[in-house]
Amino acid sequence: MQGRLAVLVVCCGCYGPTPPEGFACTANLTCPSPLVCSQGVCVRHPFDAGPDAAKCLPIVTAPGALAAPPLTMPIVVDGDLADWPTCFVTLDTNTAIIRDLGAAGSFPTGRFSVAHDAARVYIAAEVMGVLPLGDEPPPAVFRNNSISIYLDADGVFTSSKYDPDAAQIVVDHANRMQAFRNGQLITVTDFTSAAAMTQATFRIEIALTPTTLSASAFARTIGFDIGFEGGNGTTQTSELVWFEKCSPPACGCNGPMSAPFCDARQFGTVELAP
Repeated sequence: MQGRLAVLVVCCGCYGPTPPEGFACTANLTCPSPLVCSQGVCVRHPFDAGPDAAKCLPIVTAPGALAAPPLTMPIVVDGDLADWPTCFVTLDTNTAIIRDLGAAGSFPTGRFSVAHDAARVYIAAEVMGVLPLGDEPPPAVFRNNSISIYLDADGVFTSSKYDPDAAQIVVDHANRMQAFRNGQLITVTDFTSAAAMTQATFRIEIALTPTTLSASAFARTIGFDIGFEGGNGTTQTSELVWFEKCSPPACGCNGPMSAPFCDARQFGTVELAP
C-alpha cells in the first residue's frame, strides 16, 4: 500500500497543471500560464530580487513602478537590442491603457525596457507597427508609428502642468524626433536615439542625460511613462500607454481624455537603483 501511494504522489508531480520551466518562449514572447517570458525563456518568477536582479531589468515592483539596477556592461545605441541584458515589459491590448483615436481595432504592440548607468538613462522598445507606418516629418512625428517617452528628472509631478525638468519625447520608426513640454515644442540636448526596422516591426533605443531634461542630476526615482503610438502619417490613430495614475475628471485633458501627454500626474516611476 505504501508503494502504491508513493507511485501516486510521483505521478501527481509528473502530471501537475504547472508546466516545467526553462523552455523557449514563443515568437510572440509568451508562455503557458502561469509561466512568463524572461530573456527568451519561460520561468515562474522573472522579477525575483537577489542574484538575478542585475541580469533582469526592469524589475516590476508595483503597478506603475519599475526598478532598474545599474548596467554592468555598456549598451550601444544602434537599434539592435541584442546587447540588452534586460527583461522587457509587454505592452499590448491586454496590458496597456488604450487611447483609440480611430484605430479601427488595429493597435501597435510590443515590449519596452529601461536601464541606467552612472551618467545616462537608457530606454528600448520593440514595436509591431500598424501599416502604413507614416512619413510625417517633425514636429508632428506622433502622427507616425512611434513611441513617446514621458520623463521627470526629479520624480516630483504633483500637478497637470509639466515641470521645467519634465518632457515628452517622441521618436518614430524612422528615428525622427520631437520633444514637447505642456504641448509646446522644445529642443533637447545630450539625447541620442537610433531605430532599425524589419518589415513593420521597428526597434528604438534611446539614451539621455539629466541635461536632456534641463536638470543637473537624476533623482533616485524619476518620473516615467511610455506609449506606443499608431499613426498613418496624416493623423494619430491610437496610443497604448503603459500607465495612467488617475482618470477624468480628477486628471486628464479638457474633456474625457486622460493621458500623460497632457497631465504629468499620470506618470509612473523608475527607481535608478545604485
